[in-house]
Amino acid sequence: MDNNLTLYAGIDGGGSKCSAILFNHKGEFVAQGIAGAANAARDLPLTLHSIVSSIELALKHTQLGLESLSRIHVGAGLAGACVPNVNAKLLSWKHPFASFKVASDLTTACYGAHAGNDGALLIVGTGSSAARMQQGQLSQFGGHGFVLGDKGSGAWFGRKAVAITLEALDGLIGFSPLNTHIMTTLGVNSSTDLLQSMISASPSQFAALAPGIIALAKQGDKIAIALIEEGVAYLDKLCRRTLQDTTLSLVLMGGLAPSLEPWLSSLVRERIVKALAGPEWGAMQLMQSELRLAC
Repeated sequence: MDNNLTLYAGIDGGGSKCSAILFNHKGEFVAQGIAGAANAARDLPLTLHSIVSSIELALKHTQLGLESLSRIHVGAGLAGACVPNVNAKLLSWKHPFASFKVASDLTTACYGAHAGNDGALLIVGTGSSAARMQQGQLSQFGGHGFVLGDKGSGAWFGRKAVAITLEALDGLIGFSPLNTHIMTTLGVNSSTDLLQSMISASPSQFAALAPGIIALAKQGDKIAIALIEEGVAYLDKLCRRTLQDTTLSLVLMGGLAPSLEPWLSSLVRERIVKALAGPEWGAMQLMQSELRLAC
């Protein structure tokens, strides 16, 4: 690879991981690196570390050394980037790159999913949120974080399942396979053990329980089914609000999206299309464009 050519990096940072893709001056894929969590509102120092680490890991897949960091132009879409004081800190960061621009992960994901055209998006992973892009302006719905929102997300499903299991252990509700699964997965035998294990758990730790919950719902566990139905009812409402009074197509993204799609209403499912590009491409393209990186 020519050491003199300009490189671009698109970053997709969320509650579980930070993905960086390097692109050449033609916008072609060069390499990818994946590092730790990058929710800027939850842990800004970790987010900055994950951004640099993910790009360094991508560079290791090329013939370029780490000294190339200083000539990479970086566009980042990050969870939590739209919180005003967080955004200000991100923009004032003394980064090691040639340039650095940042927007919300919804902005870059929506831009990528519809290849820069108008469209809508639902992200269901560790967190949950929806957005629509119209004439360069992004409208966001949901996505208020683990403490105040993110209903229907992996973290929400995991937290609810742990809470339900504590109720079962207290004898307030009957025991179900869901409760047994939670205790077996976490290696606990009592409510005290479960509380100690999860009282300080991160959203990503709760989200790690979600695939098992969805699997139990598919197997017919009534408690798991009720939990999935409650979460998906919210996600469906979120999608319908996002699509309201538009003819926009909807892209589903995030680790839980494929598993939850069949539970959505037919009204929402008929608007779903496949993503045209990923959020990293969207971040790279927005970084190069003259568009205002709006949240």
